Amino acid sequence: MRVTVQGTAASKGHVQLPTGLSGREEMNMRRTIIWTALIALALSACGGASTAETFYEIGDDLDGGQGASGTDNESGTREKAPFETINLDLAVTSDRKVIRNVSLQLEANETRSTYERIVTIAEANGGFVAFAEVSPAEDEGEPFIQLTVRIPSSNLTPALTAIKDAADEVVSESQGAQDVTEQFIDLEAQLTNLTLLETELRALLEEVRQQPEADPTKLLQVFTEISNTRGEIERIQGQLNYLGDAVELATVSIGIAPTPQSVPIVAEGWAPSDTVRDAARDLVAGLQNMADVVITFGIAVLPMLVLVLGIPGLALYVAYRSWRSRRKAAGPAPLSAE
Repeated sequence: MRVTVQGTAASKGHVQLPTGLSGREEMNMRRTIIWTALIALALSACGGASTAETFYEIGDDLDGGQGASGTDNESGTREKAPFETINLDLAVTSDRKVIRNVSLQLEANETRSTYERIVTIAEANGGFVAFAEVSPAEDEGEPFIQLTVRIPSSNLTPALTAIKDAADEVVSESQGAQDVTEQFIDLEAQLTNLTLLETELRALLEEVRQQPEADPTKLLQVFTEISNTRGEIERIQGQLNYLGDAVELATVSIGIAPTPQSVPIVAEGWAPSDTVRDAARDLVAGLQNMADVVITFGIAVLPMLVLVLGIPGLALYVAYRSWRSRRKAAGPAPLSAE
């Protein structure tokens, strides 16, 4: 007995069985085909998907094998050249699925206005701001701003150029590209196989239901397999949707810091005469406060002390003198004769 799968039937998710089989033999054959498909699907899922990552860093080593760019001075040491902005376009072919990530560190005299220009640039290129955080400066100057924007990959190059032009200086820049084409192909293949398996399982469930001697346990087993297969389909579809969104929209992380200002040796606005005047004013105010304390003590506190402590003290003193007087008048006690 031989089972054949025709191209047109397989493309529609149906398996053609040989004719002339009884109902029980046909159901057993379908079960064999379904379990074979389950084993093949499990083996294909174990293969996983390999991804290739390529990262490009723009920094001090942009001159190839020469290391940091610069020139040798008279003392023989190598001086580091200032950072230069380089437009790095990681162009990819249309048949590849690539996730692109960009990181920028910028400096600007007015960080708030630079942030607003970057938001306008992202929206003009079909993107949006996914995250933004503003950290106030300690000296009440321009704040530090961190933001993440999502920009369509097709518009990433012109958008990056405009964003870098909006800042006063580009401190650092890095771009990364992750190829997920093989992962896409593997997930799509799993999704196709699971869809075909779900179709056959539903057909098997309908056949079991139509049999008069249908076993409820077998019905439950088939229904459980359908539920598990549907869960796997939705999980893989979710992964495909996530990867598709990551491929379509590049992620750009941007940090905007205020441009460092040079600090003079002597602070602007220092006036020694004002300091002397303020010190004299503080001295006079201190003497006035001391005089106020003495006056308040002499007028308000001292009379209260006299009333509270003076009268009882005077009464005790009078009683003591009276006792001494009576004692002297009585004289010394007579001595007894032996």
